[in-house]
Amino acid sequence: MTIERTTRRPDRSSAGCATLRPHALGAALCLLALGGVLSSCGSSLIGSATTSSPTTSGGATSTTATTAPLTGEVAVAFPVVACTTSSGAPLGSSGWKPTIVLAPIPTALVGTVEFYSDGVHTVLGPTGWTCAQTPPLQGATGLVVYPPGVSDPSLFGNAPVGSEGVFATFTTTDTPHGVSLVCPFFTIPQWQQTEARCTGSKPFGEQSTMPTPDVASVTDPAGVPGSLQGSGGSHPVTGAVMFPQVMPAVTYGNSVDIAVESCSLTDAALCPTILTDFEVREFPVPTSH
Repeated sequence: MTIERTTRRPDRSSAGCATLRPHALGAALCLLALGGVLSSCGSSLIGSATTSSPTTSGGATSTTATTAPLTGEVAVAFPVVACTTSSGAPLGSSGWKPTIVLAPIPTALVGTVEFYSDGVHTVLGPTGWTCAQTPPLQGATGLVVYPPGVSDPSLFGNAPVGSEGVFATFTTTDTPHGVSLVCPFFTIPQWQQTEARCTGSKPFGEQSTMPTPDVASVTDPAGVPGSLQGSGGSHPVTGAVMFPQVMPAVTYGNSVDIAVESCSLTDAALCPTILTDFEVREFPVPTSH
């Protein structure tokens, strides 16, 4: 039996720069190039713009610098917070340690969100929170972004009901735990359902749609303890389950990388942007053969 394996797509933080790596010179050149492109459009990374006043009676045109906020999505430099281990210890020296990431995020969110990275995975979350690698759980790894002043809600496994946080999980379908994450939303072989003790049905009250065959958008309304971490509390929780439909690996039940993110925030307005970035940045793209 051929085992299909998948790998992550290289992080693509901005249009015009295929990848963003820790080399200072490369990052500086990327920023300068992007700044030039945006300047040609009358915009800059910090959202300022230059506007021209109407022509005067003498035919001269006066130019005035303004700071009118941009309302669309442009590549903006967002800070990156380094995640620690689940015990709070600094991560090892290996891996990518970015300090900024360029991302096409609505400029209205500048100052309200920032990136969190362990050098391998990067997620978006509210500004000023804490990030940690989650403890290994049945073959899964992950990150959790949680409010300051509280204990890591994922320290002992899944987050308690009503916990605030952004919870990202990375695993494969060659483990029962991985299968259980995708089972309610995707078609999998019966033997995998049996092994994972999954009925193939969603928890009562949970809602989901399939924007693409590889992505399930999930909502657990307030009071519904569903598939997503933190669900069941007084605020709704939204999430994304990504399971690349690699054929024939999915049909045969071979191993495929998957990724899941739960956004459990009382300020739910941030969740659509957080989840959209995750779907693009962390989609487990299959390896070509």
